[in-house]
Amino acid sequence: MAVNKRPLADKASLSSIRKAIRADLSKAKVDPSLAFDCLVAITEACTNALLHGHRVADDPTPEILWEVDGAAARFYIQDYSTQQWSKTSHPSRDAEAELEERIGGYGLDLMRGLMDEVDIQMGPEGTTVCLVKSLEKAEAM
Repeated sequence: MAVNKRPLADKASLSSIRKAIRADLSKAKVDPSLAFDCLVAITEACTNALLHGHRVADDPTPEILWEVDGAAARFYIQDYSTQQWSKTSHPSRDAEAELEERIGGYGLDLMRGLMDEVDIQMGPEGTTVCLVKSLEKAEAM
């Protein structure tokens, strides 16, 4: 099992990251629908890291680390910003706001719906989002 790590320099870097992850999932013979779920969730988490986790020039570049084995695919998206945010909601989720006016804030729900595990750790060094997709369930079906 190889561990891969790439910097998230900007949104354009996501294309090459997705290609590398897709290749690793394909090499591991991961069902294409599971691979698609992983890629959508990863794109969301990486976009969040770029938007919310790289606020000032002194913040290091966010990065993604991933590993795929027979049991699971694991993805760790790390930003180094000290900005705090809610694990359960997005700032745009105002109870008074009309749904049509809402901008963003669906990412956590999306990741939780697509992945088997979503863990978010926040601390003084930044935020790490861990996404896990079980690969064993697909073999049992």
